[in-house]
Amino acid sequence: MAAVLINLAFIPVFIWMLRMPFTILAPMIFVLSVVGGYAATRHMFDVWMTIVFGLGALFLRKFDYPLAPAVLAIVLGPIAEPTLRQSLLLSSGDPAIFLTRPIAGPITVIALILIFLPAVKLLRKTRKKAQDGAAI
Repeated sequence: MAAVLINLAFIPVFIWMLRMPFTILAPMIFVLSVVGGYAATRHMFDVWMTIVFGLGALFLRKFDYPLAPAVLAIVLGPIAEPTLRQSLLLSSGDPAIFLTRPIAGPITVIALILIFLPAVKLLRKTRKKAQDGAAI
């Protein structure tokens, strides 16, 4: 109930923030993220991790990676990790088990194709633009 009252009280502030230009809002978000990363544990390592993950997010946005697979990875990652560990233990640490098994092999190949597909599409688009620019 208290959270609802606080949110209702701050509605004008939220509206004001939505009208703020991105050129002002983005640096404020960056500074607050870095300060928050440092304030949590007071280690510079956390600041560097904040910057690295921010650059990773920028890379994902630049190459048009969808958000849904990232959410699935966050949800299913803790479930898949023990299974991965068990598979590597059964194969004595040989990662080729993911390519040689009849079900795991095609799934691994499809996953790799889907990971690199946005980068390939972007490369094709830039090549096509370069060829169209050179033809004119």
